[in-house]
Amino acid sequence: MSADLGGDAGYGYRQDGGSIASQIFEHLMQQILDMRLQPFQELSEARLAAEFGVSRTPVREAFARLARRGLVDILPQRGTRVSPLSEDLIAKSRFIREALERPLARLAAEKLTSEIEALLMREVALQKTFAELSDDQSFLQSDDRFHALIAKAAGFESIWDDVREVKFHMDRVRRLSLLSQQHMFFIVGEHIEILDRLKAHDADGADKSMAVHLISVMRELDLVRAKHPEYFLTEPPTRPQAG
Repeated sequence: MSADLGGDAGYGYRQDGGSIASQIFEHLMQQILDMRLQPFQELSEARLAAEFGVSRTPVREAFARLARRGLVDILPQRGTRVSPLSEDLIAKSRFIREALERPLARLAAEKLTSEIEALLMREVALQKTFAELSDDQSFLQSDDRFHALIAKAAGFESIWDDVREVKFHMDRVRRLSLLSQQHMFFIVGEHIEILDRLKAHDADGADKSMAVHLISVMRELDLVRAKHPEYFLTEPPTRPQAG
């Protein structure tokens, strides 16, 4: 197993930058969400401890936190692996995100200020540039800022932290689907539609546009599964009922 930790050998993580376990957790989580650590890939506790220059304890703690978020599987007597993609968890993530972000879009339409409108327009302009450059990583970061600004416009900026906690599984699919420049431009179009509804102070329209936007990842799911079936959780075969 090659952990592919970005080439940063000899991390020397220190306590004053946050707990060592938290730093390792954040680093591994980003590697998983970026698909640099791929589904079913084995993670060696000993090797990661050596690469980070720490004992096994903070690595074990980071694994436990990742497991609670469904990003790694800790298998008794077998070790730890990156969790496969789960359609159930992706659907749950989308459902919770929609429950939070649709009301935020309605409120944002009612409360949108000129300052936040300008910031939203800036993000859309950046997204067009990133799409033209096929810079999907920067595009994803701008996408997050766009949605965070909507939460801020609604008066609930801190809710974006809650959204981030539930969207991990959608992000893994997005990372695969956004490799397409065409799909990035498609998302820009959806963002423009949402922004137009916000600027018009059209709460119903913003709600509907956000709903359409958030189910788009589910439309991509079939394409991602067809291209990368090896990344998905395979359900065990159903055993016949005893008759």
